[in-house]
Amino acid sequence: MAVVDQHLMYETLKAYIDGKIHPLIRSRVWPRIRVCGHYARSAPDVHISPTEKREKRFNWHRPIAVIVNEFTLEIRCFPGRDYVQHYALLIAYYLKLNSIKAPASVVEYLLPSSEACVNILLQSNLRFMGAVDIVILGYVDHLATNEDYIWETGTDFPDQLFAWKRFSLADGSVVAFVGSMVSLWGDIIGNVVRTMRTQNNISSVFYMGKAGSLRTQDVPNQVLVTGESSRVDGKLLSWESPLSTTLSTMKIEHLCQGTHVTVPSPLVETEDWLANNKQDADWVDCEVGYLAEACQDNNIRFGYLHFISDNVAQKYIYNLATERQEAVISARKGIWDKVRQILTTHLGIEDLGGSMEGQFCKI
Repeated sequence: MAVVDQHLMYETLKAYIDGKIHPLIRSRVWPRIRVCGHYARSAPDVHISPTEKREKRFNWHRPIAVIVNEFTLEIRCFPGRDYVQHYALLIAYYLKLNSIKAPASVVEYLLPSSEACVNILLQSNLRFMGAVDIVILGYVDHLATNEDYIWETGTDFPDQLFAWKRFSLADGSVVAFVGSMVSLWGDIIGNVVRTMRTQNNISSVFYMGKAGSLRTQDVPNQVLVTGESSRVDGKLLSWESPLSTTLSTMKIEHLCQGTHVTVPSPLVETEDWLANNKQDADWVDCEVGYLAEACQDNNIRFGYLHFISDNVAQKYIYNLATERQEAVISARKGIWDKVRQILTTHLGIEDLGGSMEGQFCKI
């Protein structure tokens, strides 16, 4: 595990981690904590976290806990190799920060198989979405805000993984803004794209998310970034973004282009990590490289547009631990308006929705 005192969140690391730890982990010292990839929220003896942010439209299903016996607590994440590793790191950091050491408590994780990661998506309600040409992923509930278009699930059965809003373009193409109840963390989002290629015949993907900057000058919640390359698992992927032409014709303040690096978790971002990556990358997240890889493998066009949420090269007031603060929420309303303007111009959709000003913006 990375050295805690070298992590680039510094004194805010504890706040970031505390907000993501299942309450049962806090309830006592467990000799053994096992993290695995399994999704069944209605299974017997499942403990769903009471701290889940149910006021959010998407991305609020969190890992659940199962008490195996008096010595062992099992944490079950949605099946994704990076997600399991990330949550195991969260727990390891939590124990370290609270001076709970082995052998008093040991964390282990079991990575899900490739089949387990894909099959749960193949069996999801994405198969009911129908044919779609262009898919938007990421903060879709902040972008497709027109309430005349409802979030569909394709079925009357409740508790579906995905929901979407469909828009028709002048040329007959169909655009779908697709949201998920679970976090499409790391390699999960690449598997989602592969699933939609098989089941929905998608031809383009746009990802609207957030990134950490490796450049000291990028102020969190003010800068938009994009690019056409990402380092993932030690290799450099390059592509031609469909957004490039549109962005070059628009006068977008604080818009930058650069090279991206993909990591399994922000918890790997230590001082040593920064020293090894700052010459080759401008910003970082956990998804772009996997998206690019899935799109290249399936002949899908891909582009991303992120806002800078934190800066790992320079201390700023706001970072990943402060995302629920009112000042951050307020600043991001303007970001959503800007991104929506770009999408409206690029896609030719006039009825995405109005400004976020005056609305409560859920992170």
